[in-house]
Amino acid sequence: MLKAIGGTALAASLAGCTALLGDDESSQSEGAVDVPDEPVQAGLQTFTEGAAAVLGLQTQYGAELAVQRINDAGGVAGREIQLDVVHEADAHVENYKQFVDEGKDVTFGPTSSGGHAALAPEVENQGVVNVGTDGTVTTLYEETVPDPTYSFRFQNHDVMECVAAARAAVDRLGADNIDTVAGINPNYAFGKDEFSVFKSAIQKLTGAEVVYEGYPDLLAEDMSTHITEVNDKQPDVTFSSNWGGDVTTLLNQAAANNMFENTQLVGSVLYSAVNDLSKDVVEQANAVSGSRNFYWGEPTPSRWEPGKQVLQDARDQWDIVPSAHFMSGYGAVAAWATAVEKTVNLVGGWPSQEQIATALEGHGFYTPAGYHVMGQGHQGLSNAYYGDMVWDDDLGAPALENISMHSPPELAPPPGTTASEWISSW
Repeated sequence: MLKAIGGTALAASLAGCTALLGDDESSQSEGAVDVPDEPVQAGLQTFTEGAAAVLGLQTQYGAELAVQRINDAGGVAGREIQLDVVHEADAHVENYKQFVDEGKDVTFGPTSSGGHAALAPEVENQGVVNVGTDGTVTTLYEETVPDPTYSFRFQNHDVMECVAAARAAVDRLGADNIDTVAGINPNYAFGKDEFSVFKSAIQKLTGAEVVYEGYPDLLAEDMSTHITEVNDKQPDVTFSSNWGGDVTTLLNQAAANNMFENTQLVGSVLYSAVNDLSKDVVEQANAVSGSRNFYWGEPTPSRWEPGKQVLQDARDQWDIVPSAHFMSGYGAVAAWATAVEKTVNLVGGWPSQEQIATALEGHGFYTPAGYHVMGQGHQGLSNAYYGDMVWDDDLGAPALENISMHSPPELAPPPGTTASEWISSW
């Protein structure tokens, strides 16, 4: 049965293991009928320059590591992958069309929420599978493309990480100790979407009153107005979905203005700035941070060794501590590759785009972050992680402690139910 469903060296290698689930000859698919000899041509669009590269390069490196492991394991049904990476900029549709014109077998990305919303309808028009790495806006598969065929998204969406944030806040402070909340979130679709979901969830869990909403522009050099408002209101919890350089700006200025004495900061992606934060600020902040569906220390290495291997690989090859965006790139490639290898074994040849899309729907697979499934709504579903952000002297960077793990049934609405309907029903 393992052979039939794709229990191969590829599946093992993408989970970060060295052991095979079967012997080399019987578990590989190199002799399958009608499998082309040439390499798989893949395209990834992500931010390779500019401020958003703090996320985008992590995505690129994760995808490249997955490709390395696939090729080292003999490729997808014997076909190596060649990955072409382009800067997504504000050309998401144009990049995808160029990939299709070049004859790419599959595309990955983008990072941007707005870019993903623009891209998804074009993916359905062109019919070449795209596995999104991020672009986690809630409405993508609720409104923009409500009945997708070729568009998929690996990373957990905004609802999942914001509900997890609300649960993490309640776990740490207690529902009876959260009467007021505030938000400092980026002034575009992602930030507004995240705070909207967090507000709904925290109010259902605690009955808290929202006392301040602030939306600094991306790359704002001065967040003092928002910090002053928080210091004045002294909310029990302040939620932030700031990412990358904006996390550094917020935490540095908040520390300088003693904001952390007046509120508990909870952030959905604060850990995205892991490679840029200083020890003194991390220790002052005492923040609670999400890490989406991947944190390099969870599951713990005593139970799931591959996660430790990814940390070492990322440090050795790119001199970084991997964030959730690293796993976004890795996981998107892993989802597609394992689904294709499974389909080759089932159909006895290289599958069509439609067959690959059918195989991806409901497909379960492993990465160093554990087990994932591509839900029937084409939305990836994985555990979500939150922890107390502390300084790790051995790492020379922030780490997360007191990890809380939340499973998809706690965080995502059931099929056919929108996020707002689901949270309203609590």
